[in-house]
Order: sequence, then C-alpha cells, then structure tokens
Amino acid sequence: MSAQKRILVCPMDWGLGHATRVVPIIRLLQQAGAEPVLGADNKPLAFLRQQFPDTDRIRIPGFEPEYQKRGSLSVKMATAIPQMLKDATAAHELLEKIIEKNKIDAVISDNRYELWSEKVPSIFMTHQLNILLPGILSSGRPVIRKMINRFIVRHNELWIPDFEDKPNLSGKLSHIKKMPLKNSFFIGPLSRFEGAKTTRQQTVKEKTDVLCLLSGPEPQRTIFEEILISQLKKSKLKSVLLSGKPDEKGKRLLGNLEIRPHAGDEEMLSLMQSAKTIICRSGFSSLMDMVSLGKKAIFIPTPGQPEQEYLARKLKSQTLFYSCSQKTFSLQEALQESEKYSGLHLTNDYKILRARIEALIKSCG
Repeated sequence: MSAQKRILVCPMDWGLGHATRVVPIIRLLQQAGAEPVLGADNKPLAFLRQQFPDTDRIRIPGFEPEYQKRGSLSVKMATAIPQMLKDATAAHELLEKIIEKNKIDAVISDNRYELWSEKVPSIFMTHQLNILLPGILSSGRPVIRKMINRFIVRHNELWIPDFEDKPNLSGKLSHIKKMPLKNSFFIGPLSRFEGAKTTRQQTVKEKTDVLCLLSGPEPQRTIFEEILISQLKKSKLKSVLLSGKPDEKGKRLLGNLEIRPHAGDEEMLSLMQSAKTIICRSGFSSLMDMVSLGKKAIFIPTPGQPEQEYLARKLKSQTLFYSCSQKTFSLQEALQESEKYSGLHLTNDYKILRARIEALIKSCG
C-alpha cells in the first residue's frame, strides 16, 4: 500500500475567515486518504490546531495588514507593497525548505499567492480575482491584476469557492471574462457547517435574540466590539458576543450580554441555529456560513475594506441581507430594518471539490 500523500494547506493570515473555510477541504483530504499538514500562523494556526489537534502543523509567517481607525485599508496597503513583496519572497523560500524537510507532496494555498512550488503540484484558491480599490486608486486595478496573475499562473490549478452560475455569492469579485489560469474550477461555497446538525434540540427558552460574531485584524475588531457592547448592554435583548480570540479563555456577563472569546464548531453551530439575528462582518467566509445554514444576518463591513463593502452593497441591493456602516450602526434600527430582508439558503454537494482533490492526490505520483 502506498504511503499517504502529505498535502500542505495554507490559509491567509488575515483574521479567521480563510482558516475556517479550509476546514471542509482538510476534512475531504482526510476522507480521500491523504494526510493534511497545516501551514499557518497566529490566530489561524491556533484555530486549526483546535479543529485538528492530531494533524501536523508548521508555522509559516504571513503578512497581516494594520487596519487604520480611519481611511482606507487599500491606501495603507499601497504603501506596504514593497514590504509585502519582501515577505512573499521570504515565505516562498521557506516553503521550498518545508517541502524538502517535511516530505510535502502538494500545496493548497488560500490567497497566499507566494506559496507555490515547481517541485510539487500547487493549488491556489481565491474568491478575489477582481481586486477592488477605492476612489482614485481604482485606476490602478489593471496593474494590480497583472501583478497577482503573475503569481496565480505559477500554480497548477485555480479553485474558486463559489458557484459558477447564478445565484452566486461573489459577483464581480470572481466572475470575470477571462480566467488567469486554464485549469480553473468553481468548487462551490465552503463552510465548516455545511450539512451539520446540532446534537441536541434547541428549546424556545434557549433562544438568543442577538449573536455577534467578531473577526478580522485590529484595531477595527476592537472598535466594532466596543460599539456592540455599548449598545447591547443597554438593551433588554438576550445576547451573546463571540470575540474571535481562539487563543483566549473565560466568559464575561454584562446584564443580558454574555461575552465569550471563541466557540468550538458544535457550540458555534448551536449558537447560530438558536439565534434570532446574527450580526457580523460581510467577509466572504461569514457569508458562506450564513448561506449554508440559511440564517438571516446583519452585515457590517470592515471600514476601508472594499471587498466587504462591495459584498454588503450587493446583498442589500438584492434584498437578501441588511447592512450598514460601522459608523452609523444602530442596534435598534438594524434589527427593525433586517426584517425586510429575506436571507438566502444555498447548499454545496462538494462533487467538484471531491473530484479536484482526487485528481490532486493522483497527480502527486
């Protein structure tokens, strides 16, 4: 019997979204007889270590942007491009050493453009083929697209976590006229909660009025947390706030508001299914989770992040999910307005992803 193929899975190190959406990929790799190896850092690594405690893991430093209290992340990132390229070169060189030392047979990279190798099959996954830039920076989109395409074409396949046809979730972020890579596949939305069920029935008494899910880099995560706490603790609503800190422990009670640092899959699923309303960022991974469970949500995009702002506008214009800016957020108004929106429920049978994983394992030789 041939040895298990060791597949290195590397999510981007920006918040927890990319780490959560590689969970179904890791599970399917295990089901297919492969041996996943986790390649991440900081919160994503802590999260995946909790999800897969018996899985080998390797620390691969990433680039995490410093979000500003005001202004656009894109402007900040424009000035950080030289450092990003320097870090990318270092990460690529580190990957080559990791492949040799740890006997890696293939690499799956989620939005880490630099993690490819000519030595082994390399997969790149993203939902952002069309990078959005704000205001006057929008004129630089062709240059940015050309730059990232130079990285994408070095991979063997491109995986897009969305449906190719309508209804889809990413809109113009993923659905472009010409793909940068011939071997491009829409593998469907990815959620760790796809097809999941609670292990016990929720009773009416256990219903939560509001569940808040915090995520993303600082300082905007903390700013949003403070806004939510200040409004929730004044209300009579039974609320739970998950801070998005998987490496911390302990709970706090502020009246009817319970604050927890993090929740495991079963606990998170139970909280989400029993919540009347969910408030979270309009990140693509959060959107995939809401749609997978068919939950109604209020989306508050991270200030200065064009992708989240676009998704929030798109979903609101389709009367699917209510959204507003962090600056103008009013809990009472948001809850009232959200009643006018339908939500969306889509399921992924994972047939395409399973086929791509089987093909990847075979290509390892």
